Amino acid sequence: MVSAVEEAIFFYGIARYCPPDFQVKGSNPFTENYSVISPEVLEDAQGNQIAEKNARFVRALLEFDAVIIAGQAKSHCVAWTIDDLLSEIGTLDKKLAKKVYLLEDCTSPVVIPGVVDYTDEANAAFQRFSDAGMHVFRSTDALESWSGIAL
Repeated sequence: MVSAVEEAIFFYGIARYCPPDFQVKGSNPFTENYSVISPEVLEDAQGNQIAEKNARFVRALLEFDAVIIAGQAKSHCVAWTIDDLLSEIGTLDKKLAKKVYLLEDCTSPVVIPGVVDYTDEANAAFQRFSDAGMHVFRSTDALESWSGIAL
């Protein structure tokens, strides 16, 4: 983690008496975790469970008044995580999507100039998330415009 981000999280935890809850993904060598919520493959070829969704994390997220999401990469890990969160929200209450704020300028798609560019796919995913009720904002937007977040 970038030291400035780690330091900010550390001091926020002290100031708010709220220790950070870091979620580690990808610790199972038998499946890929693009999303922090769920591995890509949950069962092996014989149908035996090899991994499971992180239901505890989803429940914890949805207890907050607002969930702000940023990270890398917008086209892959971030999009898969948001998609998994949206699927879980869909099974509970679609109105919960309004709690989710996506910091568009604090993420970027995978781009290898002259080889591959996932910008269109990333933007389409964020449009789908917005259409579902999630808020897409920039870190430079005034906090007053972030409806639903207590100031």
